Amino acid sequence: MKTELELRQLRVFVAVVELGGHTRAARSLGVSQSTVSETLSSLERALGTALFRKGARSSTLTPSGEALLPRARSLLALASQLVVDLAQVSTEVNATLVVAAVESLNAYVLPARLAALRARWPKVRLEVVTGACAEIQESVAAGKSDLGLVLEGEPGDPAGGEDGSILTTARLAVVAAPGHPLVLEGASPDQLRRCELLMSDASGPYHRLLRQYFDAAQVPLPRTQTLGNVEGVKRGLLAGGTALGCLPAHAVEQELEDGTLAEVEVRPPLPGLVLRALIAPGAVDSPLVDDLVRSLRGLALRA
Repeated sequence: MKTELELRQLRVFVAVVELGGHTRAARSLGVSQSTVSETLSSLERALGTALFRKGARSSTLTPSGEALLPRARSLLALASQLVVDLAQVSTEVNATLVVAAVESLNAYVLPARLAALRARWPKVRLEVVTGACAEIQESVAAGKSDLGLVLEGEPGDPAGGEDGSILTTARLAVVAAPGHPLVLEGASPDQLRRCELLMSDASGPYHRLLRQYFDAAQVPLPRTQTLGNVEGVKRGLLAGGTALGCLPAHAVEQELEDGTLAEVEVRPPLPGLVLRALIAPGAVDSPLVDDLVRSLRGLALRA
């Protein structure tokens, strides 16, 4: 029997069991379903035994799989603790961490977390890349980025099991210049659809969420204008007129606090967002990635 086990094999195995299948495990790990299947097959070949029952749910274990599961969890926990212990006695890690994230995270969420990361790992070189969600997914899958951070719609199936790649929740906010009449009144979907809506990009998850929202209300989607970036939307609102802006709430937190912009209460509220971490296969055990992910998990982004 071959016994050349790798941590990545055990990590995929545990993810499939805990998340309930290949699809959720692949999404959580930021890899393709075919990679998950190939990794499990290589693990079974190394152990010389089947780990999942054929013909049953993809996460239903054989007796060998049931015996492996607690041991795999223990080995992964030991490996993680080893990285932490080494980090506590040495800050000499000399590496490059490439992070790809959507604009609102790069500009308004990551700077403080990356500053803390640099303080803990002073020899680390950071590269931060801004992109759309699809571009980030491709970059991580190709190994060009170690960590991808995307904002997307909340999972539609709340009973679908916990997905470890989801770090926290966020929300979209409709904002306007302080004197806009809807700031005091609030707005229904029918009122919103009569307004011009300024957005930062021409497509992506925000557009899909809005389309779903207005489809559910059975009213047409408002006319949208794309201004290229978050700051462009803010400046467009302050330039005058009756347009509204649609942005992640964390991107306008300061403006709402100081009164430069005001939020329009939308009834019913817009769909929620989640912050999802995509980790490149070669960076799964990186202490730098783990450090940054931990600093983002549970962060309050719904302000």
